Amino acid sequence: MKIAIAGSGAMGSRFGYMLHQAGNQVTLIDLWPEHISTINTKGLSVESAGEQKFVRIPAAFPEDVHADFDLILLFTKAMQLSDMLKKIAHLLTENTAVLCLSNGIGNLENIQKVAPDIDLLVGTTLWTSELVGPGSVILNGSGYIEFQAIENVSHETVNKINDVLNAAGLNARPSNNVLLSIWKKACLNGVLNTLCTILDCKIMELNKSQYTSVLTKRIVAEFEAVAKAKDIPLTAELALKTIDASLAPDQAGDHYPSMHQDIASGRRTEIDYLNGAIARMGKELNIPTPTNTLITELIHAREDIAVKN
Repeated sequence: MKIAIAGSGAMGSRFGYMLHQAGNQVTLIDLWPEHISTINTKGLSVESAGEQKFVRIPAAFPEDVHADFDLILLFTKAMQLSDMLKKIAHLLTENTAVLCLSNGIGNLENIQKVAPDIDLLVGTTLWTSELVGPGSVILNGSGYIEFQAIENVSHETVNKINDVLNAAGLNARPSNNVLLSIWKKACLNGVLNTLCTILDCKIMELNKSQYTSVLTKRIVAEFEAVAKAKDIPLTAELALKTIDASLAPDQAGDHYPSMHQDIASGRRTEIDYLNGAIARMGKELNIPTPTNTLITELIHAREDIAVKN
């Protein structure tokens, strides 16, 4: 299958690598000049289980890509999604399916505003990856993908995409309620990403303090309250079970999450599409969200100090 990865940072590079290794024709699309240059010059550096390899996968800016793709995977940050869609508009043909796996609440609505007529699927993934520099990623743990067709996509196309993802070892499965999956993942990120960023620790290190358990329950309770008002069947029990599983070192535990990586690299985060979304919707619905509001403000404060001008 001919596949483009729009947003080839940590996760996009991991997926591009795994899909390339499975025999697909992959193109990495990104906006970071050094990243693109390094990949094209030296290959994508992939470190896994203590071994490093360099993999030749073409990388380019959106405007330099002129090809027909069977599938485009969207992996940009939520706040960059609309801009990326506009930049790859020339690649969105009637024969191209688009699968968005970007984190955050509200991506579906943003995509439908910018590109309402595309063959659209949305989903979420619990795979992890660490971008340690331009053209260099470290792969940690295991994961899976849940996705659902939203617009104009046949069952045949869904099955074909599912087969391609699974042939690459990505553990994909179609979902009948992907919005629940998205909210569940947003809640997980709203706990693990934010607390690790504020406390400057790996995911599994959160277990070292009893206070993180208290904070986790407060964050999750507010997610649950807002989800209930939005008719999303997210429960605290379901969210906490997912969070606890991710703390294991062989899952996502032994790495710094993406928000921590962003702050460390001087980049803005997607906090407004995680805890910030809960705080905003809570205000609209007259539901108190003091913990998520405070978490959002703390992350924005960290951004203001760390982000490179």
